Amino acid sequence: MLHQISDQLVNGITLGMLYILVALGLNIILGLMGVINFSHGAFFMLGAYVAYTLAPHVGFFPSLLLSAVIIGLFGMLFEVVLVRPLYNRLPEYTLLLTYGTALVFEQVVRKIWGDDAVRYPGLPGWLSGSVNIGAFSFPVYKDVFLVVMTGLILTAVWLLINKTNIGVIIRAGTRDAEMVKILGINMPFMFTLVFGLGSFMAGLAGALAAPVYAIIPNLASQWIVLTFVIVIVGGIGSFWGAIVGGLIIGILSSLMELVYPPAVELTGFIIMGVILLVRPRGIFGVEGLFE
Repeated sequence: MLHQISDQLVNGITLGMLYILVALGLNIILGLMGVINFSHGAFFMLGAYVAYTLAPHVGFFPSLLLSAVIIGLFGMLFEVVLVRPLYNRLPEYTLLLTYGTALVFEQVVRKIWGDDAVRYPGLPGWLSGSVNIGAFSFPVYKDVFLVVMTGLILTAVWLLINKTNIGVIIRAGTRDAEMVKILGINMPFMFTLVFGLGSFMAGLAGALAAPVYAIIPNLASQWIVLTFVIVIVGGIGSFWGAIVGGLIIGILSSLMELVYPPAVELTGFIIMGVILLVRPRGIFGVEGLFE
């Protein structure tokens, strides 16, 4: 039993790392821009498919980077063409637009790659083995590489937002966009950059998840709902909220497989319900963020 609990705990941390990457990208867009982006799950799905397509031609690491960059640039184009015209309208307009485009992206994927699940072509040899620690064996890619990679990405994003001039401008613009414009800063471009960063993280998360999970069109709908749950649990607009929320749901969902497997998919919603009863703005949420 102890061995099973340890395995599920490690699996939960690994799953939580992917949740964190996707949720943080969504939280950046939602918290800094106030845009409810239901297409975020589709960007995750597209990242997985692009990595799957590129890997046999360019290799593992280039496929990770190229997938993230392609989805990031696509997100910037998406923001300029479709989202930007709706900034002065009710938030429901953006919600409906991004929900509709997510459905379109899913059908486009079905047309290009088909309905059946596809598998990532393979990992480099040094990522395919396992690491033995005492009586436990951990897959190098899933339990070591993903955790380290996510830690590096989170550090880079935190430094970008909190320790650079671009981060200061972005945070100031979300609080008083008119004042920032008066200072001569191009806020539309900054918002496009933020949307691109969030999309980049979704694409990167999809590429990192591709070797672990079956790649199917339904990834978009599966992950977007859970991602919003994580954001709500952690708190909208909170960097640390996305991290804590992702780890909580990842670990408890994994442990639930030992306790009562049929309830695994409900774990996140149960946690969200409890958190909202105790703290309606989430664990690290800021009261009045959208007032």
